[in-house]
Amino acid sequence: MKSYKLFILFILFITHLIGCAPSTITAIPLSIADRRSTEAQVIDNKIFLAAWNPIQEIADNANQKIHFNLLSYNQTILIVGQSPSEDIKNQVTDVVQKIKDVKAVHNKMTVGKINTIKQRAKDTVTTTNLKTRLFLKIKNEVHPFHVKIVTENDIVYLLGIVNDKEADEAISVAKSSKGVKLVVPLFELDESVKNKY
Repeated sequence: MKSYKLFILFILFITHLIGCAPSTITAIPLSIADRRSTEAQVIDNKIFLAAWNPIQEIADNANQKIHFNLLSYNQTILIVGQSPSEDIKNQVTDVVQKIKDVKAVHNKMTVGKINTIKQRAKDTVTTTNLKTRLFLKIKNEVHPFHVKIVTENDIVYLLGIVNDKEADEAISVAKSSKGVKLVVPLFELDESVKNKY
């Protein structure tokens, strides 16, 4: 059992390190544990790819440093990072809202200097730590495969389709994780969903 958990930790860390690369998103969704339908997962992948280039173009046209990461989950887009101005942040929101099949946009970019490499590495460690803690509590309410985690500047964003008990546990685990300053739950609550352990 111990070697199994270590293997999972290794996979989580590696996949998170390469998680922001658009090429990794093109794979056909294989997770049967995902509460989204296969069609919804495919749509989210298309939304991700459709959003990445326009945001990068905004950054290039601004001729200023911009840092962003995005996640598409069940046709909701979360954007985090740093923008040099409120105007550029608004441009990012506008361009993403126009993408086909997008239902909601949460633009959580902050206006200011981009994060240092050290801070980004710290955020990666925080996310990996939180995923690990959820796996270690796998027999509790929330299943780690049902929660998507994004950390930016020590702020943890939680997405997923969960019931109230699962949401409460995920939030509790996140709040008690080392290095977390704030937890922002963006869950879709559905009381009909249950884990099948």
